[in-house]
Amino acid sequence: MPNRKGARNAYYFFAREKLPELQRRGLPVARVPDAIPLCSQDWALLTEDEKEKYAEMARKWRAENSTQASLKQPPSQISPVPAPLPMQRQRCTSLPDAISLSWKNDQAVLGNIFYFLNIYSHGELPSPCEQRFLPCEIGCVKYSLQDGITADFHRFVDPGEVPRGFRFHCQAASDATHKIPISGFELSNAGHPVVLRELYSFVRPDHGRWPPVYCKSDDWYRVNWCLKWMAKEAGTENQLELFSVENLVVELYQRKLRKEPSKTWVRNLLDVFVWDYSSNTRCKWHEENDILFCALASCKKTAYCISNTLASVYGVSLTTAHLPLQDYDSSNNINPKVVVLDAGRFQKLRAQNPGCNRYFSSPVEKQGAASSAGEHPSGVMSSCRTSTRGRGITRLLESVSRLSKSSSN
Repeated sequence: MPNRKGARNAYYFFAREKLPELQRRGLPVARVPDAIPLCSQDWALLTEDEKEKYAEMARKWRAENSTQASLKQPPSQISPVPAPLPMQRQRCTSLPDAISLSWKNDQAVLGNIFYFLNIYSHGELPSPCEQRFLPCEIGCVKYSLQDGITADFHRFVDPGEVPRGFRFHCQAASDATHKIPISGFELSNAGHPVVLRELYSFVRPDHGRWPPVYCKSDDWYRVNWCLKWMAKEAGTENQLELFSVENLVVELYQRKLRKEPSKTWVRNLLDVFVWDYSSNTRCKWHEENDILFCALASCKKTAYCISNTLASVYGVSLTTAHLPLQDYDSSNNINPKVVVLDAGRFQKLRAQNPGCNRYFSSPVEKQGAASSAGEHPSGVMSSCRTSTRGRGITRLLESVSRLSKSSSN
């Protein structure tokens, strides 16, 4: 009996093209099937036109494969009926975008409820292991442009038994990120079924229609896999439909400004460190242990970024529910995290002279000020004047020196 090759679709050829890149990154991929689970995030970011290239590859492969199969058959077995033409491939994406269907006007956009979700794991297990992730922490926030963050959900999850031979791998991944112990952690006292039911109750408290849930495209594969795994452990099906928050931001911009920002700009917008040390952002355990990686904090920072960027576009007045308290009190001027060589001396100078912050202005602050003034990625950013003229570390040190002399006098 001849060895029949499996069907190859557009995604197969995309994964085959990405295989050398994954190998250069040191991932354990030797064949295309090993690369398939690792390419879903990049595939989701492609447009329909970009995916058409791989769909054409799949159609050519099917046509050639069917021709070769017919030539190998004896003449008596060749069917007189010609092979049917390949049907047009139905459009579908890994991250569907149906949010605009319920938006009738700007007021509906402002009042629409968004849920931002993230699930942390003890690393990602290699492909030979059936269980790819061990969920250990879940964070979710309820958000709207009008009211900001109105509720949040956070739970530590008992990851269960670690697959044999991967304990060191999981512990190393945990130590490099969220630092949640893989065993003996007193706060991880709930299993997958219990936490999943609590998450469902938070997202759909009135047992009505399931709302869409959003996460970053870089986290989509992990979060979606963990939701399905937890539902399987609970003996049910996953009820949450996961969307890309990047697509949400693009849709919000495009609806109001009639211009679509680039995906690269949106990804850079959401990948910021501005609120890493802001109060009431991380969970209590990560806050007390001064650990930046927190599932709840990642969801809140996504809401902060959207508030800081889109509030001026939709004419929303920012409150403490939109941004952390210290940023709201400083007239919505976002102060990014800066590196100061002598932190103790800087804190002493700032206590003596509250106005010293102006000497540590950065391009990120200028960009935030331009965004709050109505600048958008589709336009041209105008130049900004700062209190410190010139550039370079020399100017900065001169400003600090003058400040030090004035404070000593």
